[in-house]
Amino acid sequence: MRSFIGRDILSLKGWERAEFFRVFEVCDQLAPIAKNRQRSDLLKNKILLTAFYQPSTRTRLSTEAAMHRLGAACAGTPTSR
Repeated sequence: MRSFIGRDILSLKGWERAEFFRVFEVCDQLAPIAKNRQRSDLLKNKILLTAFYQPSTRTRLSTEAAMHRLGAACAGTPTSR
């Protein structure tokens, strides 16, 4: 499995199976932080992008709030109806 360090992930094409499972493992570790609405600097100096296929302001805002609680800056794609 290739390291995620220094990688800009703009597409999932070419990902190995182990890379998907590693992402799921990290998500499981982050879940308690998000559920307890704790603040963390775990993603400090990281920029995360949200992109949704279906417009959903509620989903976008809750996702961005979770990103901010982990210390990340968020560049979201606006949703419109």
